[in-house]
Amino acid sequence: RNCVLYGRSPVHDATTGAPIMTRSPVENPLPRNGDPVGRIRQPHGRTPIDTMSPVISPLVVSAETAGLGNRLKSWVSAMRLGSEARVYWPVNDNIPATFEELFANDCAIDAVPRDAAVYSSWRLAVLPEDEPHLPRGFATVGAGAHPLIRGLGKAWWSATGSRDDRYRFMLFPKQHSRRTTRADARHIDLEYERIPPYFRDVYGELFRRIRVRPAIAEQVAEWADANLDPSVTGVQVRTWRDDERRYRKYYLPAKRRLARLLDAASPDARFFLVSDSDEAVAELQRRYGADRMFCFPRRTARQQSWRSPLGITEDLIDMLLLARTERLFASYLSTFSEVAWWLGGTKARVTVF
Repeated sequence: RNCVLYGRSPVHDATTGAPIMTRSPVENPLPRNGDPVGRIRQPHGRTPIDTMSPVISPLVVSAETAGLGNRLKSWVSAMRLGSEARVYWPVNDNIPATFEELFANDCAIDAVPRDAAVYSSWRLAVLPEDEPHLPRGFATVGAGAHPLIRGLGKAWWSATGSRDDRYRFMLFPKQHSRRTTRADARHIDLEYERIPPYFRDVYGELFRRIRVRPAIAEQVAEWADANLDPSVTGVQVRTWRDDERRYRKYYLPAKRRLARLLDAASPDARFFLVSDSDEAVAELQRRYGADRMFCFPRRTARQQSWRSPLGITEDLIDMLLLARTERLFASYLSTFSEVAWWLGGTKARVTVF
């Protein structure tokens, strides 16, 4: 199979551009600080597994070291790619909480075993047998096509009113790295309701295997029962506070689009708000009222959540509450709202802003 990656530099099939599964010939203990220098490297003598082979390693380790959404997507991909899945979960600047502080699944490890297959990617794995269910050139958000080509496609779609949904979520066309993008654009990441039912069934079952710690689950259920009902719309605002370029390119224009969505809503509409910025929350609550634009009562500052286990725990609580909404306004390119949609059973109607 062709979907297990190694760190940030996967081997790709020369024809399709798809990442190839590889094996580690040595045990690889990784540092707890998640330093990229210490990630699993390309050891000499590694032999790529035949991409057409139906046999995969009985053990697949998820070793993604980025944020919460990325790690959960890597984890469920590992579930799919092996009969046994384990998670290497480093405590680093992205996630200061251990796996056991957040989840009840018994699958965390401190070192990658000898000969284990390793998956380390923010993308959901697409296997060779999946290809008949996903047409060539499917991806809109995560495609490798030049942004100008996709921008023209978006303009044509908007001008003609041809509601074929092809460019529904493409707001600012982004060309993803060819290191992580298949040449045939067979990806489902960030495509939400465009994703065929086949993949929703396959990955939906895997996301349901994720079990959070009972204390967290109870807190989520209690607060949701008291504050969320089917009429509440979930709103996830990613400001990209940690990336000045993305803040300017994605968040500032997105503020205007979100304002149009909220202004068009019924005066009595209520919104459950999740964000990485206390300032963004305060601004929206001043404009629309805290009774309409309400949040989970966090004890940690949103922009400081990465500094403490409690902050990441409250991020997970926000994600799980967002998953309970039936209508979702989601930030473009954010895997946080994407994973919330999966955890909610892919039932929410999504508008990306």
